[in-house]
Amino acid sequence: MAEVYLKNASTRDFAAEEWDRLCARDPASLAVAEIDREITVGDLIHKARMRAGQFIAQGAEPGSRVIIARPNVIEFVIDYLAVRLCGAVLVNLPWSAGTSITELADILDAKVVVLTEHLVGDNPLFDQLGARRFRENEAAPIGPERPIRCLGDELAWLACTSGTTGTPKAAMHTGATWQRQTEMFATHFGLTKDDPILVSSPVGHAVSLLFGVRFSLLLNSPMVLVSRWNIDTAVTLIDRYKCTFTVAPTPFLIDMVAYAEKHGNQRIKTLKFFPSAGAPVPRTLVRRALEAMPGCQVWSYFGTSEAGAVTAVPLDADLDKRLDTDGIATPGTKTRVIDGELQIHSPEQMMKGYWSGDPKGRLHADGWYQTGDACEQREDGYIKMVGRAQDIILRGGENISPLEIENALLSHSAVEDVAIIGYPDDRLGSRLAAVVVKAGEVTLTDLRNHCQGIGLDKAKWPEFLTCIDKIPLSAIGKVQRGVLEDHVWNLIKSKRAESAS
Repeated sequence: MAEVYLKNASTRDFAAEEWDRLCARDPASLAVAEIDREITVGDLIHKARMRAGQFIAQGAEPGSRVIIARPNVIEFVIDYLAVRLCGAVLVNLPWSAGTSITELADILDAKVVVLTEHLVGDNPLFDQLGARRFRENEAAPIGPERPIRCLGDELAWLACTSGTTGTPKAAMHTGATWQRQTEMFATHFGLTKDDPILVSSPVGHAVSLLFGVRFSLLLNSPMVLVSRWNIDTAVTLIDRYKCTFTVAPTPFLIDMVAYAEKHGNQRIKTLKFFPSAGAPVPRTLVRRALEAMPGCQVWSYFGTSEAGAVTAVPLDADLDKRLDTDGIATPGTKTRVIDGELQIHSPEQMMKGYWSGDPKGRLHADGWYQTGDACEQREDGYIKMVGRAQDIILRGGENISPLEIENALLSHSAVEDVAIIGYPDDRLGSRLAAVVVKAGEVTLTDLRNHCQGIGLDKAKWPEFLTCIDKIPLSAIGKVQRGVLEDHVWNLIKSKRAESAS
């Protein structure tokens, strides 16, 4: 089946199909909405053509790379469509990615880099972009009426992720692999044009682009953008536009469940699906969601920038599978576990390689890909993810995922940012330290009580707390855990030395 799909898809022009669907809609109908702005289909089409003309005038051409670094705003959708009209290759990055934007501009030889000027301000870092920096107010002829031809086997999207060294990696997706990722997940949920999509996660990341922006354009349904996550804004938008679907990380779900428990679900009752990615959804949180948000399916799934959604929970799955697993392999995907690490084979969705090569050889010649993620796979095929293989902390014989704990702690009002680090212990092997950027006064007891309230196992509660001004990140935004491990261990040794003296 995969060979048939790829063969048939190789000669299709998915950008043209997407554009034709948009143009066939009622031009006066709603295309995209924010909390205080809307744009019709007709205006979106016109603005996308104007923007495409600017991109072309400033160097964009078929196959060239265009970096878009914006938050969840209407302008991102205009830029996305404009890139498609140009036949260029899209590179979406978080607007606040900083050095990764300038670094990737060089690595990818980007022709145009679109920044959110009023947010980045006069940051001298971006001066090095030179002529690549998009000049929004510069006049140019209007762009093409339809996308410049780009076949399904040609490069269309670079999904940026990070390696263990922090060097940015760009997963290369063709029009066909990109399309399959979006179509497969939309089919899984049975979504149609009558399903307004709430785009709550940042569009600078793959998940929101695939299962937010592109969902709406595939389905011909209204796209509703949460410009910056805020539970009151999200609820207002769901209520106003009757949104039925959103995909978001666990902290967003925690906020939604807490809102429903406090205020009831009347304003969010249209929400039917809330899959969560990035960390397992705690068992008690799923139970709370089922009680507070009846009619809404809540569970975690696993995906990668290299292959899109890899696992999903069937809509008719038993409760225990929604509570305790990340689902089964999606159609067209095979999974296996080697030495505790998940490997996948997904020819319809898998990247064609990394832009700068694959020195670690994760993508094998036979198509199998080493995800670098630790998991457990049951006999019935259901998978439970544990975390990044290299980040797993072994505490008392149990594999602990820092990400799960971090997502839980991020929902604490006094925690602006956090990283969970393991430090040596003679009895347990490792114990857990929370490195916190404070948004208010917080104690270790506060964090442990919060973990208990959310339902995390006691073995996952932090046992040491230290606060810093900023979590150190690599160029692409990956936590530099080695730096934090050294910092925590030096503090621990110092405290032990003081106690011994």
